[in-house]
Amino acid sequence: IRPTTIPVLGVVTAGEPIIAVEDASDFFPIPPNLSSEEGSLFMLTIRGDSMINAGILDGDNVIVRKQETAQNGDIVIAMTAEDEATCKRFYKEKNYFRLQPENDLLEPIILDQVSILGRVVGLYRSHIY
Repeated sequence: IRPTTIPVLGVVTAGEPIIAVEDASDFFPIPPNLSSEEGSLFMLTIRGDSMINAGILDGDNVIVRKQETAQNGDIVIAMTAEDEATCKRFYKEKNYFRLQPENDLLEPIILDQVSILGRVVGLYRSHIY
């Protein structure tokens, strides 16, 4: 039986937003409980420390489900108006969107418009600190 794999699409920041990279650099096997979603999942490597309070550390790999919507409090991969991708907690406020870091030292990103690429549904860490 061949393991189910998902594309590794590069690096996303958990810090200052960076330009998104969208070509599959590798493929990663996923656990059987996620295999039914194979076509809607991808993996990104996290750079930065803005999500450390949520347990997402620099160098971790997040498994993301492609979706264009999010609920308040979801951890998402979002594109800013400048086509930069970032990993943050999502909140839709009355007149704006707030991308909230999970790091007490950092300020939220406030946007008039935001594009959601997907919701983080899993994490893979290849090393222990």
